[in-house]
Amino acid sequence: MKNNRRRMLRIMALGTGVMATPSGLFAKEMPKQFFEWQGRAMGAETSLQLYSDNEKKAEEVITGTQAVIRKYEKLFSLYYPESQISKLNQTGHLNNPDGEFLDLLKQSVQFYQMTSGAFDISIQPLWTLYKNYFGNTDGEDLDNEIKATLSKIGTDKINIQDNAVTFKEKGMGISFNGIAQGYITDKVTEYLKESGFDNVLVDIGEYRAGGPQNDGSPWRIGLLDPFDAVSIADVIEIKSGAVATSGGYGDQFDASGNYHHLFDPHTGKSSGLYASVTVTSLDATTADALSTAFSCMSPSDIKAVLMQFNGSRARLTYNDGTVTVL
Repeated sequence: MKNNRRRMLRIMALGTGVMATPSGLFAKEMPKQFFEWQGRAMGAETSLQLYSDNEKKAEEVITGTQAVIRKYEKLFSLYYPESQISKLNQTGHLNNPDGEFLDLLKQSVQFYQMTSGAFDISIQPLWTLYKNYFGNTDGEDLDNEIKATLSKIGTDKINIQDNAVTFKEKGMGISFNGIAQGYITDKVTEYLKESGFDNVLVDIGEYRAGGPQNDGSPWRIGLLDPFDAVSIADVIEIKSGAVATSGGYGDQFDASGNYHHLFDPHTGKSSGLYASVTVTSLDATTADALSTAFSCMSPSDIKAVLMQFNGSRARLTYNDGTVTVL
């Protein structure tokens, strides 16, 4: 199943007159040239948009960006059997984890604690349960299977040490799909800044602007209507910071759409509180994690969490189409 839950975010058109150039880049004449690269990472479409007065340097930094992405996929991607997360899930134990694997794991624990368990990376057994259940017409009673699976859920059941990570319960598994895209987006943005590129917009499943466009204007990010996949519901303008959206219409297990990948870790069931949740924040890791957690939290609880994160806001689209901004 493809990880496409973030495809409701779309960059607005920057104009016409774009011409193809080598290496998959696109450029148009401006005081600086505008370059765009498109690819895939963590099972989803990705893009990088930047301005440069040196085409060769732009090509070099985009090649470097791809190397950065590959580095983190080898840590966090469930698509790679040899990634560190896959090895941990296969055996329940990981010796000598990479420092940045530990970093993301510890940040996940912090989000778990700050959201009272609404953000929980240990939901992978639920994803496996739902996938197998809806792919098997002879499945047992779903509610009973969920109850049995909940004993394996809880980020607090992960023992984290500098030299090893261990699951406390047999059959546990983790997924970074609710935070890794944001983390990688931040790492790519940092790499670009260190390489001298500030006027960039990075999308590795989440968007982050390292600075405004070359003329000082903001980047315009269109939010797709959760009820109509071809329409724009709203436009967010940012000169810096990040945007992430979560919606249950990304990965659906059944035709009704009532069973999807956005689980409430407390109940084990798919959350139906909102049609979509968009979070803007200072960094993409935070925006990613909070948009995931808020999908199963009440507005009052969301407000309480937002008070802990300066510069973060949430846009809630309810199932009747009404919108609340917190």
